[in-house]
Amino acid sequence: MKNIEFKKGKSNMTGLIAVVCVVLTAAAVAAGTLAFKHFSEKSKENQTDKGYSFSTEGFESVSQVKCLNEKFAVFTDSASGKQGLMSLDGKITEKAEHNSFSVCSDVWRNYRYICESPRSEYLLLVDPESGTVTSRQYHGLTVPELIPCWSEVGKHLAWTDEKGYAGEVKASELALEPGLYPVATSLTDGAKYGYINQNLQLDIALLYENAMDFSDGIAAVKSGGKWGYINSNGVITVPFELDSCSAADAMGKDCAFSFRNGLAPVCKDGKFGIINEKGESVVDFSFDIILQGNNGVYIASKGGAWGLITVDKQLVAAETTTQTPDSPDYSGTPAVERGVYMVKTSGSVLNLRSAADPNSSVVAKIPNGTELTVSKAVTGWAYVKYNSVSGWVSSDYLVKVTTTQTETATASNTAVSQ
Repeated sequence: MKNIEFKKGKSNMTGLIAVVCVVLTAAAVAAGTLAFKHFSEKSKENQTDKGYSFSTEGFESVSQVKCLNEKFAVFTDSASGKQGLMSLDGKITEKAEHNSFSVCSDVWRNYRYICESPRSEYLLLVDPESGTVTSRQYHGLTVPELIPCWSEVGKHLAWTDEKGYAGEVKASELALEPGLYPVATSLTDGAKYGYINQNLQLDIALLYENAMDFSDGIAAVKSGGKWGYINSNGVITVPFELDSCSAADAMGKDCAFSFRNGLAPVCKDGKFGIINEKGESVVDFSFDIILQGNNGVYIASKGGAWGLITVDKQLVAAETTTQTPDSPDYSGTPAVERGVYMVKTSGSVLNLRSAADPNSSVVAKIPNGTELTVSKAVTGWAYVKYNSVSGWVSSDYLVKVTTTQTETATASNTAVSQ
């Protein structure tokens, strides 16, 4: 190193001080850089240790996101204030150019997704399969005229209107598929909730203040002002210590999210996190909002910023797969072939569902005797189109149409017309 000679005098002292300051500053910067590098690596390490990541990439222009249904969410563009749709893993399916989205049920559990849009002076229907706004207008009811409630007096399911009891519900009128369905004792505040089976029998007692659909064999129920989870036997699996997830729901209704892939977003003490089926925290309760997700990916908000939570794959349960005839443990009804089928139920209608799942939402009701074309199928389910609405129906209620059947049906219809 070259020696530096300092001469006596004020200017020399000033130079010495300057050199010392430069050296100290450089050392501080170097130390700060090392400290920052260490902090960044430590933060990254801690993020990995948590078992999830949170990224805001792609959400820079989003000011709000809320769940519309079990597949799609409504998002608001921060610049225009207009709304669009995205899948629950953040993929945009409908651009933000609409005024508002809403959901209604004109028949019990027959959900309709409605859009108010500059495209039309009338409300437009949303396709629940693709998450896109259609050109089809909606002029139906926003609230069903009759809703099934459990009659504690008659010990049966009863049609209920704004005046109260309106007659017993027959199993053939609903033609429910196997599963459990939440019902209330009335349409008023303070009603009690329980679950009926497909035979309209009360399967889980009327013990709760609110109740959601079953998924992964677990359902969210409310008791004592708090939400928890039970299994299909009514046994509590997650204690009643959770708050409503209404802040993440497009309609703002009192609700809790269902389990998917062994995980569910929940709210506690005003903050959202994600738990597993044992009630253990997988994502800590530090988020302002977490929406219903799928396959370990969740739309979420933290500190005013929106983004995606991705949970480590080892913490995500495998998706429930549909058995096929080739499966070694196959025990279900084989997938039907493509072709034309006729609806044959013990009742009057067959539920057209948004997914090949008995707990998924009903998008239409198909009358008995209707002919449908099956375009694809999985075990126990067939994908069909009815009145411009596509969805899944149970293949147990489909009968393959032959030439003879078609001719018979035509002759019968002709005879009736005459």
